Amino acid sequence: MALLSRIYFNAVFGALGGLLGWMLFGVFGNKSASSDQFTSQLLMGGAFIGASIGYFVVSVEAIRDRSLLRFVRLAAYGVLLGLVGGAGGIFVGEWVNYAIVDWIASHRGSPVLHLFGAMFARGLGWMFLGVTVGFSEGIAARSLGKFSYGTLGGAIGGFVGGMLFGLALEKANVASDRASFWGALGLIILGACIGSLSALVQSVFQPASVKVMRGWQEGREYPLDKVDNSLGRDEHSDIALFRDMKVEKKHAIIQREGQRYLLLNHDAPSEWTRVNDRPVLQLCELHDGDRIQLGNVVLRFQGRAALERKRKNKR
Repeated sequence: MALLSRIYFNAVFGALGGLLGWMLFGVFGNKSASSDQFTSQLLMGGAFIGASIGYFVVSVEAIRDRSLLRFVRLAAYGVLLGLVGGAGGIFVGEWVNYAIVDWIASHRGSPVLHLFGAMFARGLGWMFLGVTVGFSEGIAARSLGKFSYGTLGGAIGGFVGGMLFGLALEKANVASDRASFWGALGLIILGACIGSLSALVQSVFQPASVKVMRGWQEGREYPLDKVDNSLGRDEHSDIALFRDMKVEKKHAIIQREGQRYLLLNHDAPSEWTRVNDRPVLQLCELHDGDRIQLGNVVLRFQGRAALERKRKNKR
């Protein structure tokens, strides 16, 4: 359920980003632009779309945590890198599309081949946006794991979403009276694919996680994709545990050492820092299924082996 919830939220917020990008371009874009202004309008449209999708996808975790400071920081990365990725992606997609269309026309290709070529071109172009969204997720979280897995997931999502966007665009060219509808639908699908597939790939490859069993955000699962994963009430914590005053702002750290995970008490009272009901004065090694209690919040540690068993049991 935690995985499905994460994919769902990323898909919804990615779709909202795609819709917002379409609306912004509709408001600020120049529909009567001349051919000389085509390239600038194209880049501006891609920038709006990329910035909007990056804004929502990168900041979705902060939105779920209702953490304003984290939201501002993550959203800034998403907007800036998404803007670059969107502008570059739409330019690459358009250039590849023209090259493929000219090649198909010169070889008298079939309409089906023309459609596939257009979809493939858009997929390649928007894959560039997916990569930059993955970049920004990793950079914002200061996590090499999120950087690599997010980039891979974003690339896959951008390519799949771009292919579907290309299909919607071809439909818009045929049904000119409903071009706006198909354009909006294509961007919504693009954003949803980037968000959901990025979350899916990160979840599949995450080395370990903790799940909230009791307390704020009960049922939420947090990946442990950094060497040092901070836990506490501080808004900059990797695992934010709000609404419990017995949890210190910087309560503890879960540290990865090779294949081992250690819980380090960050000068918090030992009676409110427990693993399997045993107080932790300084540090404690974690194993699959261990029950971590910080204040009144209860977490369950899940190592890689436990996560793989869980997925097998669901099949």
